[in-house]
Amino acid sequence: MKKSLIALAVLASSGAAMAQSSVTVYGRLDASVGSAKVGAPGAALRANTQMFNSNMTSSRLGFRGTEDLGGGLKAIFGLESNIAVDAPSATTLGDRAAFVGLSGGFGTIKLGRHDTSFDDIRDLMVSSNLWDSTHLASTETIVGAGANGAVPASAGVGQLADYGDRANNQIRYESPSFGGFSAGVSYAFDEQVAPIKQDITAFNLRYKAGNLDVGYAYQENKNAAVAASNLEYNTVAAAYNFGTFRVSGGWNQVKNKAARKSDTYTVGVNVPVNAFDFSLGYSTAKAKQTGATFEKGDAFSAGVTYALSKRTRLYAALTNGDIENAAGAKVRQRDIYAVGVRHEF
Repeated sequence: MKKSLIALAVLASSGAAMAQSSVTVYGRLDASVGSAKVGAPGAALRANTQMFNSNMTSSRLGFRGTEDLGGGLKAIFGLESNIAVDAPSATTLGDRAAFVGLSGGFGTIKLGRHDTSFDDIRDLMVSSNLWDSTHLASTETIVGAGANGAVPASAGVGQLADYGDRANNQIRYESPSFGGFSAGVSYAFDEQVAPIKQDITAFNLRYKAGNLDVGYAYQENKNAAVAASNLEYNTVAAAYNFGTFRVSGGWNQVKNKAARKSDTYTVGVNVPVNAFDFSLGYSTAKAKQTGATFEKGDAFSAGVTYALSKRTRLYAALTNGDIENAAGAKVRQRDIYAVGVRHEF
């Protein structure tokens, strides 16, 4: 009888320990068929009809988990990788995210590869668009962060590099909410050999209450070896849910220490109607070099999704963007059309 009681106690404690930990496997798969014309007008313009990967949202596979350490303290981790649905190849485990950290009443600390604090507010700016990939995004400051099959990467207005939504070797802190106010800061360590210095610093301030969400963020990408690659980013973004429709928008600026900067203004609206979601996005941008305008452009995006279930959606989307030089001549264009399906698990 005594041995039975001991065995039951061991099983009970084991079950309690298991209940304190959880691991979730999740992912998204997005494939579509359409056409794209991207590049400089003329012979350099690339046009292709093809199958796309990640047009509406980035395909991925991830693992996340928590362990209750007691006293309100939790251990957390995340591991997320890109997946190419159209032409699978070798996948780098954790290329989207790989971090471990702690969470409690003090907030959350994450160590590893993760979104920067700037990225939270930049995402808020286009949160009422139906997609989160760069291929169909309406913003013209930074476009074509990566090629999609035969679609080449394309420089945005000002030809300045992307802020980099994720950073390696990063420590990130996220505060708890104080009456709707919160803040975040992240720092990616410089691990280059001197005199090269390539660290990334970012922070954000945010207010979220009811249907309103508004914030400001700053990021600096240092490169002491190349002045033109020392980049600073500022963004102010807001979103509001009116119930029958949602809107988001904001201002984003990127500038370098070689006297070049580019400003973008973006607005988007999403209208749900039963199983449908309709979305429109528009942006306009202007870049200056030593005070004189040398490029400008605008872009328009439209899309619709139809929910077959909570996890599966059909979609159709397009984006059209043109960039001109100071004389008004078109120097780059981006026209993409696609119909596809997205599944989440």
